[in-house]
Order: sequence, then structure tokens, then C-alpha cells
Amino acid sequence: ADLADYYAAARSQSDRGFLLAPNDENSTGGRRPFLGGHYDLLLSHPVYWRPARPAGAPLSEPHARYGTVYNVGTPADLLAMAEAEGILISMPHPDAKRSTGYPAAILDSAYFRHPAYWGLGYRWGMGIDASERRLGEYRFLRLWDATNNHLAATGGALKQALAISESRSDKGERGKPPADDAYGMTPVNYLRIDTVPGVDDMSAITDALRRGDYFVTTGEVLMPRFELRGEGERRVVVAELEWTFPLDFVEVVWGDGERVGREVVSALDQGPFGKTVFEIPVAVGAKRWLRFAGWDVAGNGVLGPVVGLRP
Repeated sequence: ADLADYYAAARSQSDRGFLLAPNDENSTGGRRPFLGGHYDLLLSHPVYWRPARPAGAPLSEPHARYGTVYNVGTPADLLAMAEAEGILISMPHPDAKRSTGYPAAILDSAYFRHPAYWGLGYRWGMGIDASERRLGEYRFLRLWDATNNHLAATGGALKQALAISESRSDKGERGKPPADDAYGMTPVNYLRIDTVPGVDDMSAITDALRRGDYFVTTGEVLMPRFELRGEGERRVVVAELEWTFPLDFVEVVWGDGERVGREVVSALDQGPFGKTVFEIPVAVGAKRWLRFAGWDVAGNGVLGPVVGLRP
């Protein structure tokens, strides 16, 4: 009944041009399945589930009002529900708050290595240093790359970055105080989809994320187009960028399962309010994955999806 109310509230605030997506952040503990830390469920459509599975209860059962209802008591149960319902799982604030120590502690678990466990949250705050050349370099980017290097070396599914945020009042309660500038201070995800979906079918969003048809940005640097051209040992990263502040550099970051490297290209010859296409050759060699990023002189940036290079 709570989920039904939640989905109804999201429908009431959505229309043809705006979607309030009723996704779900859960915390390990109590009756919740133990995945290690917090985990987000990115839904393709409304799904009904109970965070417990009593002895003898089936994984799913029909309900006269809500249709299929899942009984989820273990990570395997949650993964089975995610596979059946097209759900993506992401860790909203890795190695911080109640996710401290994760995903390191679950890197070799079957559920974290599965493609349904899709991403890690890229979020402001929680130790981000504004003096960094890349916003979130210490807090997130190093952890993200190290995680993918381990997974690439051991045959696990690579993890993408998902921009997230959270809103609280000045007293610590949830809310929207006047000083909370969501659009100016929040990283966002731009998705390449044709129309705004509705609450009852959000699969265009999860499909775009699964394909890598999106980018993460602070808003000051955009990436209308990204592709990896070529086959075999010679590839070319092609990225079209638009920006506000002058650019500092663009880069191709890669991992070979043991180390992380990068090809950095200075963009200081580009002035403010610009637009151009960058083409960066890549020799594959032992590289197992790569990603593209662009950064301006204020540390703001855009992150492209992680692309696997070898099985």
C-alpha cells in the first residue's frame, strides 16, 4: 500500500514534459536484504515488493490489487527481481556514510559483479575538495576507476557513474530550504531519449543508462555526442563538447586490470562559451576499459560512460 501511494504521488506530479521518477534508496539493516551499505533501485516501471521472505514464501506471488508482489530477503532475491523487472541497482554514496567500506567489501560477491548492479553514485559534498582539478577526484573518481580495474581483471560487469543529490533543511530534516539551489549546485544526468516517459513505463530511462546513452555533468560542460570509432587495436574517442567557463583539459582514462592511465589533452586554447569536437586516438593494447572526461578551469566537468574494450 505504501508503494502504491508512492507511485500515485509520482503520477500526480508528472506530465508529458516532466517525470518525477519513483525510484527507491534502501539501507542495509533491519529487514532489508544485506547488499552492503546503501543501494538505489532504478525502476523501469512500478514494482511491488516486501523487504522480507519468510520461510516457505515464494519469491513472487500474485496479488489481487497490485499484481505480482515480490518477497525479497536475500541479495539473490533482489537480483532475481531486478532481472525480471528490468531494475538497475546503484550504490548512491560509495565509501561514505553507511556505505563506508563499500564497494571494496563486496567486490567479489556474485551480486555486485552482475550487470544488474549497474553503477556508483557521483555526488557533491562528503569530502570533495574544491581545489581539485577534477571535481570529486579524491572522493569518487579514484574509487570508480579502481573498482572497474578490479572487475575488469576478474571478469565482473563494469560499473557506470550516476549523478545523485540529496536535499535537507538547515536543521537536518528533509526539505527544500530557500538556499538549496538544486539546479545550480547539483550534478545531473543527461539522457539521450526522444520523449519524457511516464511513471508506468520508465524503461526508456533504464534502457538509455544500460546502453551508455547518457553523460554526467555539473552543468557547465555538456557532451551532446560521444562515440568510440574503429575496431581492433586502433580506436578513436570522439566527443563533442559545449562549455561555459574556459576549458582546462580533456582526457581518456583507461584501465588494464592492474593500473589506471590517462591520455590528457590540453584545451587551454579554447575560450569561454565554446563548442568543438575532440578526437583522441587510442591504442588498445592491454587496455580493458576506457572513459572520456572534460574539465574546465573551475574544476567542473563532464563524464562519459565506461566502455569495455575486451571480453
